[in-house]
Amino acid sequence: MRIVSKVLWTLAFLAATFIWMVLFEHGFSVKGLTEGTQTELKTISAWFSGKK
Repeated sequence: MRIVSKVLWTLAFLAATFIWMVLFEHGFSVKGLTEGTQTELKTISAWFSGKK
């Protein structure tokens, strides 16, 4: 059960870090958050799939 807790805390930390960095890079607004999240997720998926 302890490992599940550690995994969940790690996932929460990664999600919070992602949102925080999107807000800094794309602006502290709902529009900046939504459009920035879409942009960053596309960038991350392209990076993992090997596309440029």
